Amino acid sequence: MQSEQEILLEHLAKDDDMAYTLLYKQFYVPMVLFASQYINNEEASKDVVQEFFISMLGQKKDFENVTALKVYLYHSVKNRCMNYIQHEQVKGRYEAFVLREFDDVDLFWDRVLEEDIYARVLEVVQELPRQYRNVMMLSLDGYKISEVAEKMGISLETAKEYKKEGKKRLSVRLRSLGLELFIFIFF
Repeated sequence: MQSEQEILLEHLAKDDDMAYTLLYKQFYVPMVLFASQYINNEEASKDVVQEFFISMLGQKKDFENVTALKVYLYHSVKNRCMNYIQHEQVKGRYEAFVLREFDDVDLFWDRVLEEDIYARVLEVVQELPRQYRNVMMLSLDGYKISEVAEKMGISLETAKEYKKEGKKRLSVRLRSLGLELFIFIFF
């Protein structure tokens, strides 16, 4: 007479639905306990094991013996626990960053306003003629006027003239939008 574990191995090799029922029945609780050794959260441990079982569906698995099956099961769950822990650490670092960056509500809204104004300035820059636009965009990217001239293949004096005229045109347009003050912040 075959043992329950031998029957399980046969059904797994056939990708039979009964295999997953037997697998779940025999290993779910021990694997949750195993996962709990890595993850200090019972619900998260259950989720990790549950997701592992779901990932096995539809995959034929041929194991020589029950020991090989157990090695596969526990090794897979351990890897999933490590992935979970790593994900939680990344999430924690991100949350800490957000809290650090935006712990002051005023600072948060200042940054939102700054980004909004920057986006509006960029829209106006896009309205400039091509050469002025190119000089202004490179300036916004942090290039010195000599680097702008070199990148565009024009003389330094021409680049300066494009920037001067570009600022003048931007100033007129931004004044009409009530944003003239910001040209001096960005350029």
